[in-house]
Amino acid sequence: MSLKMAYYPYKQVLLSLIILSLINNFMRITNARYINLDINPKITLRFISGLPENSSVAKVRCQSKDDDLGDRTLNPGDQFDFSFRMNFFATTLYFCSFTWGTKHNSFDVFKGGKSYCPNRPFKRVYCTWLLKDSGIYLALGSNPPPESFKFIHPWLS
Repeated sequence: MSLKMAYYPYKQVLLSLIILSLINNFMRITNARYINLDINPKITLRFISGLPENSSVAKVRCQSKDDDLGDRTLNPGDQFDFSFRMNFFATTLYFCSFTWGTKHNSFDVFKGGKSYCPNRPFKRVYCTWLLKDSGIYLALGSNPPPESFKFIHPWLS
């Protein structure tokens, strides 16, 4: 009795992904800019202080399991950003704590596929967090218009 093996395309899919990854790495090494095959593009989180002039500074501390970006001080109008790539299992997590005078809040600013800031395969992602006196807002994009910011979290006292 002969047993035939069922056809499973998983090996072909995996092999294709490995080949695309190797091509992508080769393109980066040779600095070729005419083809963009970025399988795991960068995700950039930007934080902007939209707090009133002459108010106290805001402090932001962001970290992941592997990286602690330290305390950042934002005067009104200041901003900072950082970029990273999603890990293989799409479980990358960054959380931040925010302090402004006596007000504060802490929450996940990026959490794998379950985030306010979506992960889009093959596309670079920009998420901009805005600190205002009424709370903390988010908009997608590197330079979003003011009306695109959505209220996400209040300040806690």
